[in-house]
Amino acid sequence: MTRERIRFAAVGCGRVFQRYHLPCADDRDTMELVGLVDADVERARSLTADRPQVWTGTSVDRLIHETRPDLISVCTPNDAHAEPVLAALDAGIAVLCEKPLAATVEEARRMAAHPAAEKLLGVNMPFRFHPLLEAFADAARPGAQRVDFSFATPGNRVWRACTPWYGDARRAGGGALLDLGPHALDLLMTVFGPPDVEACEVDAPGVEERVRLDLSFQGVPATLRIDRAARRLETSVTVTTADGDHVLDLRRNELRRADGTVESAGQGPELAAISAYFDLVTGAPAPHPKVTAQEALEVQLVVESAYRRAGVAAAPLPQGR
Repeated sequence: MTRERIRFAAVGCGRVFQRYHLPCADDRDTMELVGLVDADVERARSLTADRPQVWTGTSVDRLIHETRPDLISVCTPNDAHAEPVLAALDAGIAVLCEKPLAATVEEARRMAAHPAAEKLLGVNMPFRFHPLLEAFADAARPGAQRVDFSFATPGNRVWRACTPWYGDARRAGGGALLDLGPHALDLLMTVFGPPDVEACEVDAPGVEERVRLDLSFQGVPATLRIDRAARRLETSVTVTTADGDHVLDLRRNELRRADGTVESAGQGPELAAISAYFDLVTGAPAPHPKVTAQEALEVQLVVESAYRRAGVAAAPLPQGR
């Protein structure tokens, strides 16, 4: 694609769009915001008070017809990803979708199977682009004996959605595992390849806040613990080898090797997937390839398998564990 002026639009104007997608677009002179869709049209209008030329409304079809975008970000609740993504693909428009790909595997399969998905659809899963991940993999992958991933966050006490959909099982499609699990699983799968799901425990049916997921990567045992209602912040993966522990601390952006050396990165990967896709569409040099719909589907299939394990073979985790 050439570096012509890219007409940018978005569906869903909540926290993720406001904090990540819109600033990332505004940083690019080659991108012009032309339209916003939100179930609350007043929210969309409040974001464009100083941009009177931007079209706002509640209809994806009208957005496409009225604004003729080259690129659409989809930042809606999970159950509302499929319709705007498929509409954009049908119209030949590049589209960046928030994770997970959809609230259900069936919808995710439909999106990944669209004939234009491979070319036009990207997914915002940025952890694989952490600047220290390659060095971490080089240090930790040879001789790995065990993997532990801890993901703790105060959740909605800090990150408050504009609408309370996180607690609605139909809208969210699940709880902490479907919400935060794709970040962790995509990173682990980037380093170790596809996993086998061994066991899964959740603290509640429908919308869980705490998860323990046991995996194996070609015989190497791994445990992913997610606590979305914690009183602390932690995002770290530890790989135990014969030499000791190698730790990638994604919150502090540090790699702590078993030999005691520490390597730091100036910033984390939060905007990496968005930036990479925007660069791809605008024709700017992109430091990373996009995350494809097929890759996002493979992650979601692991999540789905874990939920089946939790429902059949595991009792819920006790509250507070």
